[in-house]
Amino acid sequence: MTTCTYTVPDLNTSGDNLYGPRICWQAFVDWAWDAFDFDKDDWDDGFGYDNVCDNTQPLSRALSGIWCLTYSSPRFPSESYNGNILEWGCRFARNAIDELDARCGVSSCSPGSCSGTIARTQWGPFVDDWTQLYLPFYYNQGVSLRAGTIIHESRHADGKGHDSGNNDSSWDYNGAWRWQVCWLAWFAFEGIRTSVAMKTQATQRANNIINNNFVTHPGFNV
Repeated sequence: MTTCTYTVPDLNTSGDNLYGPRICWQAFVDWAWDAFDFDKDDWDDGFGYDNVCDNTQPLSRALSGIWCLTYSSPRFPSESYNGNILEWGCRFARNAIDELDARCGVSSCSPGSCSGTIARTQWGPFVDDWTQLYLPFYYNQGVSLRAGTIIHESRHADGKGHDSGNNDSSWDYNGAWRWQVCWLAWFAFEGIRTSVAMKTQATQRANNIINNNFVTHPGFNV
């Protein structure tokens, strides 16, 4: 990873000291690796393949987001689509996303901040479907926000793009920004196995999206 450098933020603030030990469990790693189609060539050379338990490296931090996405519903292991998105979000994401890949996205990160795109998904006929996670995904976002980003990208992977540049025209468009807000809001409302800090970050991120990523404001905040 010679052109991909970063500064690791506070591990308590990001939630990685809480979630990191949870993913350091071979059965979970094996399950997530298969469910989201990780590939060694996309996660070695500095991204953490050689030490999945190192919560300063991208792979551990990506898996923490998946753990949060999977186990935060009080109704786990139910993943019924009759429930809210906190219950079935991981089921939808792992079925929609073709593969999860690590990329730099930016050449470096200054202390406490990585600029640039968080994640990107390519989908459609006659193309290689993939979801790429860039440095801001790992180092600008706490664990619960990473889970929300995975939900966002899974909506794209399912074939729903933005209809107004990088924004959605409205709440009724039912696009990736709405799905991300819904997951974050339900996590903040009833998420378990987490912390107040992770719920607070989720609420703040949901409101930031509501206020900035819809052409027509939905008319409410979380």
